[in-house]
Amino acid sequence: MPDVRPLRLGDPERIGAYRLVGVLGSGGQGVVYQGLDDAGREVAVKLLHSHLSRDSDATRGFLREVEAARRVAAFCTAAVLDVGMLDEQPYIVSEYVPGDTLQALVRSTGPRSGGALDRLAITTLTALAAIHEAGIVHRDFKPANVLIGPEGPIVIDFGIAKAFDSTTLASGPIGTPTYMSPEQFKGERIGPASDIFSWAGTMVFAATGRQPFAGDTVPAIVHGVMSGTPDLSGVPSHLADSIRACLAKDPEARPAATDLMRRLIRQTGPSARPSPWPEAAPDPAEFNAGTLPSSGGTAPSSGGPHREALPRPARRISRRVLIGSAAAAGAAAISAFVIFRPGGTSGGEQGSQPAGGKRDSGASRTPSPTVSPTPTAPAEPFGALAKGPVALTAGTGDPTAIAAAGAVVVSGTSQGTVFGWDMDTATTVTRLGDGGGAVTSVAVGDSGGTPVAATGHADGRMRLWSLTGEGLASRRAGDPIVAVSVGDRTVGVSEKYDSLRDLHSVVRLWDIATGKQIGATITDHFQGINGLAFGRLGQDDVLVTGDGDQRIRVWRLSTGKLTHSFRTGDIGGIERLACGQLGGKTVLVSTHFDATLRVYDLATGKRRKKWPFSAQSPDDRGTAALTVGRHAGTPIAVVAHNPAGAQPTARIWNLDNGETIGVLGSGPDGATSTLTLAGLADRSVVAGAGQDRMLRAWSLGR
Repeated sequence: MPDVRPLRLGDPERIGAYRLVGVLGSGGQGVVYQGLDDAGREVAVKLLHSHLSRDSDATRGFLREVEAARRVAAFCTAAVLDVGMLDEQPYIVSEYVPGDTLQALVRSTGPRSGGALDRLAITTLTALAAIHEAGIVHRDFKPANVLIGPEGPIVIDFGIAKAFDSTTLASGPIGTPTYMSPEQFKGERIGPASDIFSWAGTMVFAATGRQPFAGDTVPAIVHGVMSGTPDLSGVPSHLADSIRACLAKDPEARPAATDLMRRLIRQTGPSARPSPWPEAAPDPAEFNAGTLPSSGGTAPSSGGPHREALPRPARRISRRVLIGSAAAAGAAAISAFVIFRPGGTSGGEQGSQPAGGKRDSGASRTPSPTVSPTPTAPAEPFGALAKGPVALTAGTGDPTAIAAAGAVVVSGTSQGTVFGWDMDTATTVTRLGDGGGAVTSVAVGDSGGTPVAATGHADGRMRLWSLTGEGLASRRAGDPIVAVSVGDRTVGVSEKYDSLRDLHSVVRLWDIATGKQIGATITDHFQGINGLAFGRLGQDDVLVTGDGDQRIRVWRLSTGKLTHSFRTGDIGGIERLACGQLGGKTVLVSTHFDATLRVYDLATGKRRKKWPFSAQSPDDRGTAALTVGRHAGTPIAVVAHNPAGAQPTARIWNLDNGETIGVLGSGPDGATSTLTLAGLADRSVVAGAGQDRMLRAWSLGR
């Protein structure tokens, strides 16, 4: 454990809302204090040296940069809790993780080996994948920035190196030379591949106790990084090839964190054996890009192998019962046994709000019609498995997105495959087709009298499918599609976020049926889109977006024009968004990085409710998904949590009073990475697609 020295003369006794109790360490960036918040919880407070920010514009830029780091999923990183100023010095407050750094442990106890080394490699890669997903580049990944805590390795200081690079007036590259990438020394653009290079050097140090490029002086180290061959002697053979690929001089030749993580998981499992890098999904021929057929019309076929038809629902799906989802693979887990059972409920309303990963892309535009239970319906426990499990086809990748309308569930995968499941009539899933790049978002609804599914893909494709598996349209937007909607117009939203330039996203709205852009290009989302939802406001279908400046914007889908905007105001950046109905008004439900659930009037921006997650759980950091709908006449929100060191859960909130109706937790049916509210004939359910590639639905009680 690291030594904590007492405060000395000249050390502050308090920084912001935090009382300081000792000094954890100091270095070139600043002093790290151990502190306590008002509730007595331990935190780490880094007070940066005053010379790192010499003007107000630079200071504000620094604070915004670090605020961006708060978007990172918290399951394997030290969460950034707060940022602020002490006089003219910026400070950063993060989760306190008791433990030594990897650098200190290797020097004191020797290199890691066996399962400990494998766990270190995979866990730190998972952290990098989460950091990169949030639009952050670490830039200073090294053994000193990996803490070995009681619950495993934790990555610290993510995003901070980028902030230094933006605000520091000193010349020269930012980072530690031993672990810096060639492009950092060249002064070239720095992307996620730079972190992969640094990760590989860190793993060499962890396995051998030495750096990959020998040298007693900085020039010698730089020469080795730029043109030398890494020394991997002593690195276990099952890791050596992967690490060598990561140390390629050309950043384009290095694998992505997620691909590398999957490879290492395969190679370190019980039946581990060498395997090639995963190949990209094939690029199938584009569908015939015609207009959507009217009700009863015949859609053009996409060709390709025969697909079993998904039975069309007997009832028509309202265009306003719209479900969409954008979820990163492996983002979180929800599963199927009850942590506690709520009080008795009766009746049910079909849920209609999707769940998302990093960006929630769908919303209930109007409440679903109430469905009264049959008088003879037996009591059903909250959390009981209502339908499934049913298996997705092997070899199609991990579930990445899910959506539902009534009993029809559509799920997409990391290989671009789309599946449909009618829970009322089918005991197996139907493979609707293959769309190319990984599915990033899904929506289900009714367009022109035809029940359809829309999908967005990481390669910029937007697709429309009939629920019989026919391809209705296929378009390419260029930038990754982060959200889709089915309604008056079938809409795709693309985003290109450049964290290395001006920190603003390029966002475009697209008509999926025609492939034409809707409205003007949007460039004013600072630090990218933080949360995204579709809803219905008055007579308009709308898109709602949040950004890193805590601003909510409402866009009319018919024209792509901004209708109004408002700020959330309170401390705690926007995490996820969903639209719903409360008291006859359209509301925006949101989760925030201060671990709160909030409800805003979407038309006025006035906050109506705010509840802390911590009132019911000691650690609810890292909201993985948010979905809104109705159950038994009550407006509800389903919030998925993935807290560090604890079992993942999905909490069902009563939006009228903030009480918890029930909680779904980890159980024998395995983890679920995506979820959505759905409806059977007589009850509401939560449907999810799990890491075991199974679809399940769990009851919310009758």
